[in-house]
Amino acid sequence: MCNKNVQTNASNNPRKPVLSLILCSRNDQYMGNSLWRLQATLNYAAQMVHELAREEDVEVLVADWGSDIPLREVLELSPVAANMVSFILIPAEIARDLQKDSSFPEVFALNAAARRAGGEYIGRIDQDTLVGKRFLKYFFELYEGRRQLEVPLSSALLFANRRSIPYRFAVRCPPLDHVDKFIRLFGQLLKVWRQNPFGQNVFWTSYVGIWLLHRDLWDACGGYDERLIYYNWMETDMIIRLTQNHQVTDLGKKVAYDFYHLEHYNPRVNLFARAHGMKNPDVDLSYHPKVLKPSGENWGLNQFPLELLPSLLTDGKFNTVALDASPFRWLNFIILLLSTGARAAEDNLFLSLRLAWRFLSIWRHRSMVAWETVRGQPFISWTRLLTQLWSERRGGQIRQLKNHVPQEQKIGTEGGESA
Repeated sequence: MCNKNVQTNASNNPRKPVLSLILCSRNDQYMGNSLWRLQATLNYAAQMVHELAREEDVEVLVADWGSDIPLREVLELSPVAANMVSFILIPAEIARDLQKDSSFPEVFALNAAARRAGGEYIGRIDQDTLVGKRFLKYFFELYEGRRQLEVPLSSALLFANRRSIPYRFAVRCPPLDHVDKFIRLFGQLLKVWRQNPFGQNVFWTSYVGIWLLHRDLWDACGGYDERLIYYNWMETDMIIRLTQNHQVTDLGKKVAYDFYHLEHYNPRVNLFARAHGMKNPDVDLSYHPKVLKPSGENWGLNQFPLELLPSLLTDGKFNTVALDASPFRWLNFIILLLSTGARAAEDNLFLSLRLAWRFLSIWRHRSMVAWETVRGQPFISWTRLLTQLWSERRGGQIRQLKNHVPQEQKIGTEGGESA
């Protein structure tokens, strides 16, 4: 939906922002409601910044990766967000050549945004992660010296995990004020995602709420390794390169994980069936990289003349994630909560029944194998036969697990950094 009668925002403030929030996206309706999720992210961040009167100190950069219809032409932003958000359009012809067989190489898009960000500090968020006011307030207190970290802020590596707004709430694309009410009422009760399902459960290897550091550190390491064009381990690799000289701080603990992911995975879909394309090779957390800046001096697509483009305003309209103007808005919110709770209860029942059925099926199969093993054998030998059967099965499972990820496919092993 192209906007008509557009006007560009008038934000040409010569003052440099303190904080640049960078993210990447594409106009492809990824997993159903990606445009709504992106709009909610941008409008919510702008509203939180506005409530702290920090509009001149924060900018938001969206790297638009090869959209046929640019995101800035279809997003419906609030006036505050439109003055704060800029776009970097990576043309489709450049995107196709760089991404190869990857569905979306975030490393290129995020590096392009980081390279062109104007802020003294650069924080990477996801396109569907809401940034809370508690974090923003804490960050500016650090910046202005009213709070202190264990290390100087300019040399700190700040990583925060995130909470998750339930799928059954987010899939309804509710008005922004309903999202805000939900976070204010239930935000601190939402689950914190601190464990990587693929192993190595160190907080900075897991789900990112924000990855924040001084722009000089981005420059020093060249941002993300642009060979990691698939998903997973991007931040982990970058952090390992930087922790040779700097310390990681768990920012999430300090701000009560004030980042909220708009969940877009249906809970009835098995976790391992969710994989979207190829995964980057696993990272060995003990390795010491020989190269701090693997993407070279042209990191961030510096060889291409990409422009910063302002947001577009559509006659002040603010529809898709607008406030609920109904006189029954609280009633609408309560109905939304009840509906969300009912569907979530259905999901939990479905998952419990599926787990019970799987459990019964496994033990039915195992009991049949055990019976076939001992049938016709003297009773006194059953213990020995069943123990031997269990040992053989256990040994096979261990061998299978060891062979699952070959050592030469791990970043930081003797095979070097494979991408």
